Amino acid sequence: MGLMYTTVIGYMVVLGLASWFTMHYLAKALDSSDSVIIDPKPESNN
Repeated sequence: MGLMYTTVIGYMVVLGLASWFTMHYLAKALDSSDSVIIDPKPESNN
């Protein structure tokens, strides 16, 4: 029974670390301010 809990908790920790690393590197690589440089917002003439 203890092995089951250890396996589940260990798997949750590994999944959490993998998702944290993925989000960390994606947040650095995908800078949201680049969108304005690549495709600037058109100015409206209203």
